[in-house]
Amino acid sequence: MSVMGVWVVGVLDDTAVEEARRRFPDAAGAHGVWPEPSAETSRWRERFEPAGTFEGAGGRPWCTDEIVRFADAVDRVRNDGSEVDEFQEHLLHVVPQQEGEGLFCAGVPRGDGAAALTWGLGLDATLRLPGCCGQFLFDAAQVRAALPAAEQALDLHPLRRARVAARIRLWLDEMADDPNRDVDELIDGPLRVLRHAACTGVGAAGLTLWY
Repeated sequence: MSVMGVWVVGVLDDTAVEEARRRFPDAAGAHGVWPEPSAETSRWRERFEPAGTFEGAGGRPWCTDEIVRFADAVDRVRNDGSEVDEFQEHLLHVVPQQEGEGLFCAGVPRGDGAAALTWGLGLDATLRLPGCCGQFLFDAAQVRAALPAAEQALDLHPLRRARVAARIRLWLDEMADDPNRDVDELIDGPLRVLRHAACTGVGAAGLTLWY
């Protein structure tokens, strides 16, 4: 049976953020939080450094096993508590329901748009993104605080952007069934929403769901 990975980044006001935190305290507290350091998480972090992402590091060839291990690492570090599905579905109905300045949505058959982006960006840039591997829940103040780092990670000069886009395409070709995925939107969409949230004084959420 085919599955669809959906990555959503959408705006919501601070009242909705506080309501979600009140209704789902455990899930909200863990959402977008990287695991505590340990021997196991150190091994996971090593897998978040894709080969050939950064300038001057393009000589080492990628391989299928690297991508598969990376996808597994992403799953391991995300919030997977007992309330997470209900919590994310709740937020999904709070963010805007149509794509635009306030909503980015990437549905990838058999794939994971957030994992594809982080594979393309590499560890250093991934750690500048909000939350953990596509998941976060920020109020307006947290959005404003996170935006400069997100811009460093995603507002790319042409050469860097071309290399990141090529890495994303490699990941999608290997792990997903989506030959027509708009790679530029994977790079630009989340930052567009964060900038809109900061400009309008609202919060934002990042959700990763499977259907």
